[in-house]
Amino acid sequence: MARQTVNRGTAANDGTGDTLRVAAQKINENFTELYVAVGGDSATASVSLTLGGALFEGQAENSFQTLVQTIEPTQSNDIYLPDTSGTIILDSDTQTLSNKTILVPIMTTPKIRDANASHTYNLTVGDISANRNMALPALTTNDTFVFANQTQTLTNKTISSLTVNNPTFGGIDGGSILFDSDGDEYLKFVKTASAINFVTITNAATGNAAVIDVDGGDTNISLKIGAKGTGAVQIVNKLVLEKGSDVATTTAVDLSEPLTVFNSGGLILPTISDGTIQAEVKHFSNVGAGEVRLQAGSTSKIFGCNNNGYVSFGEGDGCILVWNSTKSKWFFVSNNGTTIVNP
Repeated sequence: MARQTVNRGTAANDGTGDTLRVAAQKINENFTELYVAVGGDSATASVSLTLGGALFEGQAENSFQTLVQTIEPTQSNDIYLPDTSGTIILDSDTQTLSNKTILVPIMTTPKIRDANASHTYNLTVGDISANRNMALPALTTNDTFVFANQTQTLTNKTISSLTVNNPTFGGIDGGSILFDSDGDEYLKFVKTASAINFVTITNAATGNAAVIDVDGGDTNISLKIGAKGTGAVQIVNKLVLEKGSDVATTTAVDLSEPLTVFNSGGLILPTISDGTIQAEVKHFSNVGAGEVRLQAGSTSKIFGCNNNGYVSFGEGDGCILVWNSTKSKWFFVSNNGTTIVNP
């Protein structure tokens, strides 16, 4: 209804204005419309104005209402409602926000739902002594966060002052390279297809030697150490040949050890079998008073010895033999006092 104005006439009591009844009717209808609009005591009102604020009854008249009020202002404030339909967001209500831009948010224990909303990722932080910035890089494509305990593959990463516990290197075509602090190559790992054999480096406690060894799926595995071009493998300190227990009886010498030491007070007749690798070297030394007669095994040969021949060692004698796979024989490369005897 449009607002109704009481016609007072052009002059007092000139009879040109509304009658008292018509004027009262207009006043009543104006008040009725006002009460309906703002609540008041109208039975059909859903919104009313109170001293506390705007009171909303809701769809059904009952003992529950919603009161919208303000706190005591300390300045003039303007509150704008957006030009769209939607729901007002409250600070403690559980609601879903859409299409929101939040500038400089401060969050306490935020939660992120998983893909099917059945669980949440809970972000927790420790205590810090000052504000810290966590910078996200300018990504050129989609990417994934890296976590401490998650199994993930890192690509295109430069890690400075790295400390690695129980590392596993792999997954890079051609192998891997470790760089020093200047970015120069320090150590290179070269990939071999279907590899089963590898190098093991073992540290040691006080008084023991560190070990570079080989391991893997094969039963017998060699270790190659090589130089480049005309370079050489340099042994900087003293060279020690590993040996087992001294040989004091007639037995087959152990070819897995580079040095065999004979130490018997009487005659012994040890044997040497075929070598297993071209150019493998075997050292012998007799420190005992008894004579040593080194004979070839049933299938092997010592160059210069016939089928019944042997190499005789007196006390203090020694020699170095090298295996030749082509000739299937042991050849002398060094001799100190030993003699070849062919009965």
